[in-house]
Amino acid sequence: MELWLTAMSCFHAAEGKPANLPPEDEAKFKAEDNLFRGAVISALDTKFQKSYIILPTGKELWDALVGKFGVTDAGSELYLMEQLYDYKMVENRSVVEQAHEFQALAKELELFPCPLPDKFVAGGIIAKLPPSWKDFATSLKHKRQEFNVEELIGTLDVEERARTKDSGKGVETSTANVVQKRNFRKFNKKKNQNKPENANKPVHTAQFKKKNNNNKGKGGCFVCGSDQHWARECPDRKFTQDKKSANVVTTETEEGTSGYGNSLPFVLSVCNSPEWWMDSGANIHVCADASMFTSYQVGRSGALLMGNGSRAHVLGVGTVILKFTSGKTVPLKSVQHVPSIKKNLVSASMLCRDGYKVVLESNKCVVSKHGTFVGKGYECGGLFRLSLHDVCNKLVNSVNFSDESDLWHSRFCHASFGCLMRLANINLIPKFNLVKKSKCHVCVESKQPRKPHKAAEARSLAPLELVHSDLCEMNGILTKGGKRYFLTFIDDSTRFCYVYLLKTKDEAFNYFKAYKAEVENQLERKIKRLRSDRGGEFFSNLFDEFCVEHGIIHERTPPFSPQSNGIAERKNRTLTDLVNAMLSTAGLSKAWWGEAILIACHVLNRVPTKNKEITPFEEWEKRKLNLSYLRTWGCLAKVNVPINKKRKLGPKTVDCIFLGYSFHSTGYRFLIIKSDVPDMYVDTIMESRDATFFENEFPMKNTPSDTSHETIISHEHELSIPIDHAEDSHVHIPEEDDTIVTRKSKRQRVAKSFGNDFIVYLVEDTPTTISEAYSSPDADLWKEAVRSEMESIMSNGTWEVVDRPYGCQPIGCKWIFKKKLRPDGTIERYKARLVAKGYTQKEGEDFFDTYSPVARLTTIRTLIAVAASYGLIIHQMDVKTAFLNGELDEEIYMDQPEGFIADGQENKVCRLIKSLYGLKQAPKQWHEKFDNTLTAAGFVVNESDTCVYYRYGGGESVMLCLYVDDILIFGSNLNVIEEVKNLLSSNFEMKDLGEADVILNIKLVRKADGGVTLLQSHYVEKVLSRFGFSDCDPAPTPYDPSVLLRKNRRIARDQLTYSQIIGSLMYLASATRPDISYAVSKLSRFVSKPGDDHWCALERVLRYLKGTMTYGIHYTGNPKVLEGYCDANWISDADELYATSGYVFLFGGGAVSWKSCKQTILTKSTMEAELAALDTAGAEAEWLRDFLLDLPVVEKPIPAISMNCDNQTVITKVNSSRNNMKSTRHVKRRLKSVRKLKNSGVITVDYVHTSNNLADQFTKGLSRNVIESASREMGMRPM
Repeated sequence: MELWLTAMSCFHAAEGKPANLPPEDEAKFKAEDNLFRGAVISALDTKFQKSYIILPTGKELWDALVGKFGVTDAGSELYLMEQLYDYKMVENRSVVEQAHEFQALAKELELFPCPLPDKFVAGGIIAKLPPSWKDFATSLKHKRQEFNVEELIGTLDVEERARTKDSGKGVETSTANVVQKRNFRKFNKKKNQNKPENANKPVHTAQFKKKNNNNKGKGGCFVCGSDQHWARECPDRKFTQDKKSANVVTTETEEGTSGYGNSLPFVLSVCNSPEWWMDSGANIHVCADASMFTSYQVGRSGALLMGNGSRAHVLGVGTVILKFTSGKTVPLKSVQHVPSIKKNLVSASMLCRDGYKVVLESNKCVVSKHGTFVGKGYECGGLFRLSLHDVCNKLVNSVNFSDESDLWHSRFCHASFGCLMRLANINLIPKFNLVKKSKCHVCVESKQPRKPHKAAEARSLAPLELVHSDLCEMNGILTKGGKRYFLTFIDDSTRFCYVYLLKTKDEAFNYFKAYKAEVENQLERKIKRLRSDRGGEFFSNLFDEFCVEHGIIHERTPPFSPQSNGIAERKNRTLTDLVNAMLSTAGLSKAWWGEAILIACHVLNRVPTKNKEITPFEEWEKRKLNLSYLRTWGCLAKVNVPINKKRKLGPKTVDCIFLGYSFHSTGYRFLIIKSDVPDMYVDTIMESRDATFFENEFPMKNTPSDTSHETIISHEHELSIPIDHAEDSHVHIPEEDDTIVTRKSKRQRVAKSFGNDFIVYLVEDTPTTISEAYSSPDADLWKEAVRSEMESIMSNGTWEVVDRPYGCQPIGCKWIFKKKLRPDGTIERYKARLVAKGYTQKEGEDFFDTYSPVARLTTIRTLIAVAASYGLIIHQMDVKTAFLNGELDEEIYMDQPEGFIADGQENKVCRLIKSLYGLKQAPKQWHEKFDNTLTAAGFVVNESDTCVYYRYGGGESVMLCLYVDDILIFGSNLNVIEEVKNLLSSNFEMKDLGEADVILNIKLVRKADGGVTLLQSHYVEKVLSRFGFSDCDPAPTPYDPSVLLRKNRRIARDQLTYSQIIGSLMYLASATRPDISYAVSKLSRFVSKPGDDHWCALERVLRYLKGTMTYGIHYTGNPKVLEGYCDANWISDADELYATSGYVFLFGGGAVSWKSCKQTILTKSTMEAELAALDTAGAEAEWLRDFLLDLPVVEKPIPAISMNCDNQTVITKVNSSRNNMKSTRHVKRRLKSVRKLKNSGVITVDYVHTSNNLADQFTKGLSRNVIESASREMGMRPM
C-alpha cells in the first residue's frame, strides 16, 4: 500500500500538512491530500469505508488505520515464535510448499523486529521434514557446505520431483496444515475454489485491503486458507492462542480426530437417520444427533478426516447408550458429535478395545462380550445396520453449551444472536455456525421482544453533542448496598453508555456532575445537549442553574411522551432484559441486579449497533478492542489463593461465583461460596486474575452438571486479561455490602437462643466501621460511645501496650456499633464495643475451653409468669463491658484498636490481661466471674438453667436471671432487690435500669391487677417496614390450610430476601408469638430455594402480623400450675413424608413454652407420630417441672403436669404395661420414655378433644375461629 501511494506521489500526505507551507502550495497539498484519502478509501472494504470516510485529513485517516490494523505487540511475537517452534511437516502435502510456509513465518517475525539468521531457518526446515525424509535429512546434515534457504528449497524441490516420478503419483496439495497450534478451518468455498495455492503465499507487511482488481484477492492466509486477510489478522488464529488443537490425521491420530476407510463416500451420499451402523474402517464412534447423548462436553473445535479427503467439524464429545433389541445395553464412550455426518457410526475397533467381540459374517454382524450375546445387525448397502431400540436421551438438568455460539451468547449476557453475528463479522469473536431461528429458553422467559420503532432523527456526528439520560427503578428491589435506582447516560453519536446505581433520586444531580467531569476530561469535548424526561430528578432549580452555567441545553420530553426519549428508554429495557436473563441463568437472587446491570452495560458497550460496523467502545476510545477476557456471569470459578495466604499443605483454591470485571485493575470480581482458607471468608467479594472458570456450572441453581467447559487463567498467561480493560469500563461501581445471609443447611441443628445482637442485625441499619460511624449523621453520638467504651477498657486495666514479642502473630480487633432501643422503639442510647477477632485464635494455644451458658427464652417467660403469679417485683440492670471483667489464663496479644494508636507506638501490641469481647473464652471467663461472685454471696444456682440464681431467707426471696450482660432481678420487696443491686455494683460496673420494661427487644408491661404482658409490636412494625409490608392488607390467619407446599423444582425466587424475612420472624415466633410458630417453621424448610408458592405463604404471615401487630402474651397469675398440650400431624411433609410435632405449656394464664417442628424419624402411623410428639413434649415437661422445683417462691410439692393428647390409642399404650408394639426401636424407646415420666409422677396423660387441643395450631394451618380461640387460651390478647 505504501509503495502504491508513493508511486502516486501522495504518500507524504500521511505525515500531515507541513508547518511552514507557502500559501501558493496549499492548493497543491490539498489536492494531493484528497488524492491520498481517495486512494486509501477505495482500497478499503466497503464495510469499513463508512467509518473512515468522515475523517477530514489524510494524516488522521492514516493514523486511524495504523491504530486499528497496524497493532503489533509482544503477545503476537511470542505466538509467532510458538508457531515456528511447533511447526511440523506432514506426509500428505508438498514438502516445498510447507518449507515456504515455514520461511513465511520466519519472515513475519522480522516485522517486530526479530530477524532470524538464514542458517537458523534452513536448519529448522531440515529438522521439520516428515519421517519419510529422514534419510535425506541425515544426508543434508552431513554435507560440508552451508545451505541458505533458497538453495535448500531448490534441493528439496529436485528431490520431491524425483520421488514423485518414481512413485508415479502427484504431490498432495491438501489445503489443511494441521500441525500448528490451531484448529482446522474450512476454506471459503466461493473465494478459494480451485485455488489451493493461495494458502502457500508468503505473508506481506501490508495491513490495508485493496479493492478487488481483476478478481485478485488480498493474499493468502495459511491459518484458515482465506484470501481476504493475512495470517496475522486471521480470527481463527486469534481465538486459538490459548487452546491446543487436535491433530487431524488418519488413523494414527491421538486426540479428537479419526480416519475412515473406503465406506465413507457411500456414507456421505445417504440421508441422515437415527439408525446406527457398524463400521470396521472407522477408528472412533461418530453421532450426528445431540439428543442421543446421555452426557456431553463441548469439544475443542476439532475436525474429522473422511475417507474421501474431506473434513467434518466436531462440536463435542460424550457418551451414547445403545439398547439392542435383545435388551442388552452398550455404552459408547468418547463419541464425537459431528452434525454433518450422514450416518451414526460405531467403530468396531473401539468396541473390541472395550472388551466386546465383533464377528462379521456374510450378511450379519454379531456383538458379544465374554461369550454372552449382546446384539446383532444386518448388512445393508455395504455396512451393517444394528438392531436397536430408538435412542433419544435428551440432556436434562444440565447447562452444557451445545456449540460455541451458546457460550459466547452467555458471555455477552444473553445479547441477541444478531449482535453476536455482527461481532463475528468484524472478527472480534470467533465465527460459528448459527441455526436459523434458534432460541434461548432463558431469553424467551426473561425478555419481551417487540419490533423496533423507526428512528426519529439522525445521529449526532460527534461525541457529546447530545446525551440521553433516564432514571429507572427495579420494582423496589434493593441491591446489596441498598441501591434502589439506576441512572443511564448514553452518547447519541457512539451509543456509549454509563450506568450509575443510586439509593435515592436526589443523587442523580451529583452523578451527572461526575459524568460530565469525566467524559469532558477524557474526550476533551463539551456536552452540548442533554435530553431527559420530566422526572423530578432532572426537574430542579439546581439542575437548571448548572446546565445554564455550563452552556448545556437541557431538552425535556413533552408530558406523557416517553417515546420522545426513546434512546434512553430502549437502553433501560435492553439492560433490564439482560439482567433478567443473567439472574435466571446464574440462579442468583434479584438483590444482585446491581452487579448484573453494571456488567450488562459493560458488554453492550462492546457490541456493534445495527447501523455501524464498529463497537461503541472503539468509537469512544479510538482504540482496538479485545474480547478474549469475557466470561459467563454467575458461573462457578475456582480462584487461586493469594501467595501471602497459601500454605504448603492446604487448599490452593476457593470456590467462587463470577460477579464481573474489576474496573480498577486487570482482574475479575468473585463472590466466595466455599473456603477452607483462613482469612478468606464465605459471602465476601474478592478480586483476582488467576482463576479457572467452569462456564456451564452455576452453583446457585443447585443443578449439578456432569461436564465442564473450562477456561484457565494462570500466571503463565499475563495477557489473559488485556491491560486496557482496567480503563474502559465506564460504569460507576457503588460500595456494595460484601456480606450476605447464607443459605440454611439441611443438617438438623440444635435449638439456638436469639439475643439482642441478632435482632439488631436484622432490623437496624448501623455503621460497620469506625470511619463509617464518624462520617454518619450521628457522628457525635457514635464518637461519644467510642470514647465511653475506651474509658471503660482503660479503667478496667484490660491490656497493656508492649513491644511485639519475636514470632508473635497478634489477633486483630474491630469496632461494633449498636443502637439501644426503648419500649416504643425509639433510640435510647448509642453503644460502641471493641471486639477482638477471636476467629484467628488457635485452640490449645490461645484458648482451651469456650462453653458458656445462656438463659433460654422459656426461662425468662417462666420467671415472668411466676412473678405475675406470686406478686414479685421485676427490676433490671445492665453490666457495662461485661466481658472485660473476666480474667485470662492464657497469654494473648492483640493489635492496637483503630483510632487509638499513639504516635511512635505503631509497632507495639496490646497484651491482654483481662478478657475482651470477641475472644473465644470471653463468655466463659465472664460467666465464671459472675458465678463465683454470686455463689460467694450465698446465692444458689438453678440446676435446670445455670443462668438463674436464687437466695431465700427470713421469709424473703430474690432471684436473678443473667442473659450475657442483661440481668433481671425478681424480688418479694424493694429492700431485697436494692441489696442485690448494691452487691452487683460493688463488684462490677453496673447501670441500674429500674423497673424492667425491655429485655431482649421484648417489652414488659405491668398491669394494675398485677399481671404482666410481653409484646413486640415495635419489632413487628420494623419488620413490616423493612420488607415493604407497612401498608399491606391484613390476613385472617397466618397459614392457609388449603395450601400444600412442596419443594421448588424451578429457579429460586429472591432467596436472600426470603431468608432475611424468615430470620426476622423466627425470633418473633420463638419470643412472644406462638400463633405464627407453625407457619414460620413450615416456611423455613424452603429457605434454600423458595418458589412463588412459598413467597405467597410468607407474605400471608406478614399480612397476618399487620392485623395482629399489638398482640402479646398476658400472664394474669392464675392458675399457678403447669398444663401441657401436644399434637402431631402425620405425613404433613409432602416431599419427605415426615410428621410435624407441636406442644405448648401454660403457667399463670399464658404460654411459657411452645414448639412446632418436623419430626426426625419416619413414623408408620398416626399413633406413632402422636407418640413421638408426646415424647418430645414430655422431655420439655420434665425440664419445666425441675426448673420450678428450684424456685423458692413456687409452692411445693408440684403436682404432675397434665399432658393433654387427642389420640386415645397413644393414651392406651402409655397406660398399658404390655410391650406388644410392632414398631422400630426408635418408637419403642419413646414409649418407654413416656411411661417412665408417667410412672415417676412427672406427667399424667389425659385425653382432650381435638377442638380443644391448643397444640393443634402448631401442626397444621387452621381456620380463623380456631386460631383466635386457641390464641386466647394461650393468653394472647391485643394491647
